[in-house]
Amino acid sequence: MKWIVSVVIAAVIGGCSLTREVPPTQSYRLDAGGTAEPEAASCSGRVLRVGLLEAPQWLEGTAIYYAGSDHKFYRYTRARWEQPPVQQLQQIVENSVIESALFSGVLPYKSLAKNDWLLEIRVDRMLQTIDENGRGETELMLYAVLVDQYSRHILAQKTFRYRHESDHADVQSAVDAWNESAERFREELVAWLAHQCKTQEKVDRSDVDL
Repeated sequence: MKWIVSVVIAAVIGGCSLTREVPPTQSYRLDAGGTAEPEAASCSGRVLRVGLLEAPQWLEGTAIYYAGSDHKFYRYTRARWEQPPVQQLQQIVENSVIESALFSGVLPYKSLAKNDWLLEIRVDRMLQTIDENGRGETELMLYAVLVDQYSRHILAQKTFRYRHESDHADVQSAVDAWNESAERFREELVAWLAHQCKTQEKVDRSDVDL
């Protein structure tokens, strides 16, 4: 009987040891670099509303996916996002536009205040693809539309697309690539909006109830 108890205790202790040796799940977040440099206030007097970003359903969770050369989706089992990537990109967009100081005001989507322009952004692709040799390509693609709130006409539209290749593909290389892409997107988005501020004619609609 004693030897049976000893075996059970050893098995329990051994099981606990194995459990401790399993690496914990690592969490990641997008880092788009430092704050955006303020632009000349060429949109002074205009208010921008930032719409809710649209994205594929699998970017609304915290799992980190990749694709194989067999065109199938896989999930990193020991890695996850701290926050769904679509929410992180929403914060990056809003913070970047606010820090740019381009507009008199920047409103969240559900604000009841009036706005002149509406910025709508769709995340078309955010994926790492790994080939049979272990090389990876990480891509981020977004589509932005600037809409006049009064006329509902599209003022401008632009696709932002970024690709990174790596000889050794893993979750860290994917997150590093997305961070670099997010930083470039932040800078190019602000520059694109600044250009629209300079080229789009200002219309006085202070008497219109938008």
